Order: sequence, then C-alpha cells, then structure tokens
Amino acid sequence: PGLGLAASNGACFSLPPNIGETKRTWKYFDLGVDWDAVKRIVLPVMSKYTARSNGSYVKLTHSSIGWSYYSCDPEWGSLQASHLVLELENVLRPFDVRFVMIKGIVEIVPRLLNKGLIVKMILREVAKHNEELNLDFVLCVGDDVQDEKMFTSVFSFMAETNQTGHTVPSPCVTNGEGKPVAIFENPTDNSLSKEDRLPKRSKINSRMDPTYAFTVAVGKKATHASTYVDTPE
Repeated sequence: PGLGLAASNGACFSLPPNIGETKRTWKYFDLGVDWDAVKRIVLPVMSKYTARSNGSYVKLTHSSIGWSYYSCDPEWGSLQASHLVLELENVLRPFDVRFVMIKGIVEIVPRLLNKGLIVKMILREVAKHNEELNLDFVLCVGDDVQDEKMFTSVFSFMAETNQTGHTVPSPCVTNGEGKPVAIFENPTDNSLSKEDRLPKRSKINSRMDPTYAFTVAVGKKATHASTYVDTPE
C-alpha cells in the first residue's frame, strides 16, 4: 500500500493500491500508435534477423517492440542491428514512432513516449487531488540519458503551476482494453476532458518554493539535473 509503479519508460503505470487490495490495476497512455498495424510490419522483419543471429530475440511490451542482440556476437549483432533499422525506417515512416538504440537492443517506441510524461502526470495529479496540502518535496533521480526528460518535466511542472494558460495536457489514459479511463477512480470526478488533464491553479501553487524539488543525476556528466552523486550508494 502507498507505492505506485511505472514501467516501459512510463508508458504504463499502477497507482498505489488501497489498504486491503491485493491486485494492481494497470493503466496506459494513449500515444496515438496503432500497434497492431506496426506489429504486422515489424515482426516478420525482426523474425528474419532473429533467425540469422544466434542469441537474439524479439521483446514485446504494451507500447514497444524490441529486438535484443545482447547475447549475440558483439560485432555481428551490431551490424545486424544497423541493417534492421535501415530496413524498418522507411516502412514505418507513416507511423508516429521512433527508434531507440541502447546497449544490445533496438527498440521501437511511440515518438511521444518519454519518462517525463509519467513524472509530470504524477505531480499534476497529486497537486490536483491534495489542494489543501503543499506538495513540499520532490526527489527525482536517474542515471541514464533517457532520464533527462524526467528532470526537465520536474522543472516544467514547477513553472506551469503559475502559468496554466501555457501548459500542454497529458495524453489520455486507457485501460488494458484501450478504453479511456480516469487516472484516479473517483466517482465524483471522472471527467476525461482536455481541461481536466491540465493542472489546476490553487492556493498551494502560490506558496510553492522552488527549493522543494531535487533532481539528481548519478555520475558526473552533462545533465539537466540540478546536482549529481558519484555512485548510487
């Protein structure tokens, strides 16, 4: 109880279960990609590369398709990965997706997907549903280049609390069947309108102190984080 989870770079999330609940409910961002159509194009091509690369395999999640060559011969795997991307780039041009190349894997994800989406949604929803309390402490820690969007989303949230007219609403949220759902299952507030996905100005916003948020990168490097630590320990 009290612990929320997010997975797949923030594409899906589970709110903290209530006391007594034993099963989590997962929800998903609708990022405007027809994954069934993408799979029909991508899977046959990836299967071809899997057959010619010992140790490789296809990895499917709700909002991504990946080809892992981590266990392949390094030189052969890297060569096949570059050919795979070249072969898929043109056929996937009509879809709003992008390629992510990380160590040992080629991943196809929605162009709009990044970890900042889930961070900003959490901050907005906590502030909206606890208007009588001050959101007084935020700690955001990351060690990867994909974590940079989390850091900038924290700063963006802090800026938009007093400038709601310039904010962009979060994407719609769906259940596992693709049907729109409210983020918080509150029977008195289940509107899914664009306005409800914007942060609401309230008296807590006027007394927010910028020092309440800490963004921390693990390792000394170029980063949007406000500070860093040398190691996770």
